[in-house]
Amino acid sequence: MQTQDENPKGQYRKVTLKNVPLWEPCAPADATEWLSPDTYPDAPSLDEPYPIRPIPLMEASCPHLHVILQPDGALWREGSLYLFERITVMGDKEQTVSGAATDICDFMNKLYSHGKDLLDFEGPKFKRPTYFYKSELKKHIIAGERSRSYCNREIGSVQGMYRWFVNTRGFRPKQDMWESKSRFVNYTDRHGLLQTKEVISTDLTFRNSKSALTGRFIKDGGNLKPIPRENQQLLLDTLIALENPEMLLIHLVGITSGMRIQSISTLRHRSVKRGVGHASDEYKFALYGIEMGEGHLVEAKNGKEQTVLLPAWMHNILDIYINSPRHQTRAKLSPIQDPDDQYVFLTRTGKPYYIAKADQKLFNYSTEKASALRQFCRKVIAQMQMKNKDFTYHLHDLRATFGMNLLNDDMKKRDEGKMNQLEILDHLKNRLNHEDINVTMNYLRFYDENPELQQAQSDFEVHLEGLVRTEMLSHEKLRPDLP
Repeated sequence: MQTQDENPKGQYRKVTLKNVPLWEPCAPADATEWLSPDTYPDAPSLDEPYPIRPIPLMEASCPHLHVILQPDGALWREGSLYLFERITVMGDKEQTVSGAATDICDFMNKLYSHGKDLLDFEGPKFKRPTYFYKSELKKHIIAGERSRSYCNREIGSVQGMYRWFVNTRGFRPKQDMWESKSRFVNYTDRHGLLQTKEVISTDLTFRNSKSALTGRFIKDGGNLKPIPRENQQLLLDTLIALENPEMLLIHLVGITSGMRIQSISTLRHRSVKRGVGHASDEYKFALYGIEMGEGHLVEAKNGKEQTVLLPAWMHNILDIYINSPRHQTRAKLSPIQDPDDQYVFLTRTGKPYYIAKADQKLFNYSTEKASALRQFCRKVIAQMQMKNKDFTYHLHDLRATFGMNLLNDDMKKRDEGKMNQLEILDHLKNRLNHEDINVTMNYLRFYDENPELQQAQSDFEVHLEGLVRTEMLSHEKLRPDLP
């Protein structure tokens, strides 16, 4: 089975093949099976059966393998082989290789439309494929169509392909493809120790012009902007008014735990602590951990094994939800058989909003990664802008919102003499599961530069718990089901 990119015919385009067996030719004594000419009758070089075996240290099949078709519809052999080796030899993630395939198609289409040869590095610098591509990307930047960082990613993909041509295909360009330069920079590692590393750049890279307004965002896996407290209340009111329990709960988990959307969307029934956090529980604001990352069904960024803490009252709300008729109806449509492994958040068709890698086969190798959640956010923004025309947000901003709420609470304890600055930094780093202490420091800098955000979390969470508990219990009576 395959899916095609939206690029029109007559251009280089990416095609995604699903569940592709991974094998390699081998000696007859090492064969696990023999490939017959009848398997691929159109392959001109396949005249008689030959021995094959699975590729060592690889899965038996690749859920998503990307290839590139030429404008005439034929397979571009070199480009496709490069993408194949990025998966099988270099061990890159499918999502990374998918992006590289898109970038390379863009590069090849620009060369094709101007009649340029991929391997022709003769003549002046501006005519060489790499420098020509940079000049084309510069036009996009000037027109405001692409960012510098996006164009640098595209250039990086093209450079990776050329390095592969040189290292594995014996390509020797007549002149330089680019000029490299190196410099040494100091940085603080995750243990707080000063280190030095070499950074190599090329003259193809666009220099990023960083804004002097450093206090506008928090750098934490992207430019995050915490939602101010008054807008958090407005967001909550809007989510309640839209009457979609799944979306309300997803936002609440983000605001009360700092989990990334990848983790929230892959929460399972077994993630929820039962028997805690009910309305009369004196410890309903206690924290209970959810394990995720490598070795667990709940996914985490880069597969990092970690434990994220969630308040007991949120565990209780999730427990109520997964036992509701609404969720049970959806769960019956899911192919997952073990109730403990079932996703907490499902669409009305029984599919997860974000399909974990471990479950891709169950869901026909879908690459769904929370597109419905982002679409719902646009609906939320449209509603909120009726009351606050400047409001906007992204799902990942919920993580920064949690971090700032937690920091505000800790700063109140500092003022009361219950915590010092180092304890606050360590607490925030641990709750957000940061590898690098510098990322955590971004929250403190943002806090200092935005005094209007300085309010304690604890009082707000008490208000949040009471309001949400009342609304969630009433949601079951509002509508039988929603998308």
